[in-house]
Amino acid sequence: MTSDLAIKLAYELIEEAKVDLQAARELLKQKFFHKAVFESQQCVEKAMKATLACEGLTQVYEHDVGALFAAEVITHAPQDWVEELRNVFRETAWLMEQYTATRYPAIKARTVVSPRKSYREDEAKDAIKTAESALNAIEKYIQQVVGKRNKST
Repeated sequence: MTSDLAIKLAYELIEEAKVDLQAARELLKQKFFHKAVFESQQCVEKAMKATLACEGLTQVYEHDVGALFAAEVITHAPQDWVEELRNVFRETAWLMEQYTATRYPAIKARTVVSPRKSYREDEAKDAIKTAESALNAIEKYIQQVVGKRNKST
């Protein structure tokens, strides 16, 4: 059984993920496409960390938590949830890689690459759509599966 505190953390992470998603939408409107992608990544990261909290992992400080999500959540999920959670993992892989690239200029091939010049509107829209889909699936998973698991113990 997961502690009440871990479950409260999970629900708080979901609420913060919703704020990140809203921020991504606002940044898209302002044409800050790199920032919209970053906030979308943050949304997914927090949603995945919510599922990890439900598995008792409350002190996760990495930003790319996809591997932990696969190892600790998907492998313990009820069979009827496995494919949907695998889809979340697959669909968010690109987004999880954007944590650094959306924020820091870098030198690539003897050129300075700026995040604000590197992302297009369609990428920001795709990132938001991906984050929204992942957040919806994860929130539903937590409500149905984790809530049921804790009530039965």
